Amino acid sequence: MSDAFTEILRSWQTFYFTIGGAAAALLGLMFVAVSLALPVITTGISADMKAFVNPSVYYFVSELALVFVLLVPSYDPLILGLLLIVGGVPGLAFTLRHARQLVRVARRAQDFNLGDWLSQIILPVGAYALIAVGGLCFVGRQWSLGFATLWIGSVLLLLCAIANTWSLVLWIVEQKFGAG
Repeated sequence: MSDAFTEILRSWQTFYFTIGGAAAALLGLMFVAVSLALPVITTGISADMKAFVNPSVYYFVSELALVFVLLVPSYDPLILGLLLIVGGVPGLAFTLRHARQLVRVARRAQDFNLGDWLSQIILPVGAYALIAVGGLCFVGRQWSLGFATLWIGSVLLLLCAIANTWSLVLWIVEQKFGAG
């Protein structure tokens, strides 16, 4: 293992501690919001709620898993790259499957705006693709590029989780107090 790589990895630790703390706190707050919504959840709307909750939980947990991997004090770049690929590809598959469902819903309801397309389809796909590409960069010994793609991917993933959770909160308020 390269001492230079270990030094670069350690230089990113503060960033990943911050991202991990934010993801953990926001995941906890999301569960509070969901628990507040329990009185308004009926069998008819539970599927709609899952459309908001599942991706948000997946994005927050993915962010935490990424942080846990990157906070290990030393890695061989090849091992780190393989771990990121193994994490990024299933995340990309989940997001693409969810995106197809959202596109069907958007066509039916015709109420998706640009923010919805960005936060629920385009940016999550980009975030997981960047995480996988970052893994490929580490395998290919392009460390600086790998850390840059991980930085962008992790920030996008956190922003997507926040946007989805905000959509969930707005949906809960709408269900509880009506659309008027």
